[in-house]
Amino acid sequence: MTCRREPRQAEDHDRNAETAAKRICHRLFTFEQASDFADEPIQQIWRWIITRQLQAYRLTGGDRIDELELAELLSTRQSNQP
Repeated sequence: MTCRREPRQAEDHDRNAETAAKRICHRLFTFEQASDFADEPIQQIWRWIITRQLQAYRLTGGDRIDELELAELLSTRQSNQP
């Protein structure tokens, strides 16, 4: 007895690859880089981490901040301003 699988459609592969790329292909910033990206002082980056609005990841080379998480935080803050 053999199992037959339906062949995958090319658009399914492209959609899955695009989703995976969005999760994988982004940068991890140092605090200084995050500060430059956000155009905020480093102290503000620390406040966001302390208040759990932003997550820092501890890596061998030092703590890092995910670019996408920072961009999302900035966009929500910008949309909440009058």
